[in-house]
Amino acid sequence: MTMVRDHGTMASGEDRGFTLLEVMVAVSIMALVLVTLLGLKNKTMQDVMMADHITTATLLAKRMMTDTIIFKPRLPLEDEGEFSEEGFKEYTWKKAISVTPLTQIMEVRVAVLWKEGTRQEMVELVGYE
Repeated sequence: MTMVRDHGTMASGEDRGFTLLEVMVAVSIMALVLVTLLGLKNKTMQDVMMADHITTATLLAKRMMTDTIIFKPRLPLEDEGEFSEEGFKEYTWKKAISVTPLTQIMEVRVAVLWKEGTRQEMVELVGYE
């Protein structure tokens, strides 16, 4: 059995390439994917910034909670203020010490607040001493 290949013939009209419609559909799909990926990147960056703020606020609240417990104030107390250190000026704090039904134990609440766009965000720690 002998096979013969014809290399010298021109391609038929159907095999010449992509039509304009096919190219436009492919470009439209690529544009849609690109816009979706850019939106996802922006959302991811916002999530990373929010996680950074939550981590910083949690560490500041833990530091304030530790300082409060070390100084052992025994009176019911409410106080608030700002962090004076450079880099933490966008954060504020609130502290509340209240009595519990058990007279020897005080409830200590420390909240660290910051602005996230137009929203007020907060991390709150509660401890008993």
